[in-house]
Amino acid sequence: MSAEDGTLDRAAILEVLKDFVPEIRGQLQFMDFLVRAVMSDLERHQEETDAGTRIFLEQLIRMHMNHLKLNGGDSGAIGEFMDAVNQWLAGGMAPRPEAPSSEAMSVQDLINATVDAMNLSGGRI
Repeated sequence: MSAEDGTLDRAAILEVLKDFVPEIRGQLQFMDFLVRAVMSDLERHQEETDAGTRIFLEQLIRMHMNHLKLNGGDSGAIGEFMDAVNQWLAGGMAPRPEAPSSEAMSVQDLINATVDAMNLSGGRI
């Protein structure tokens, strides 16, 4: 094989590699969204006093973490992040505030609050 043929092969390979860039960037942006969503929901969970809403938020956090695991694996920093979140959800880091019974949220109120939060954040929850 001549040097010229090698250059052509390398140029073709470079073009193939360039095709991966938008896909990788998109995947990284999605993973960033998921990490931010987990953190936002953890903060909401921390402040929430209604048990039903806390359960809803825990399920939402676990859903985000499942997508994160599917898209980024569970090794390295992502694995450590997910381990810490699981520990937090297990109660090691999550104090449970007492809820006055008069402040219990109805399901419709919960849905409205979630939609409002999504609208206020520009969909960045």
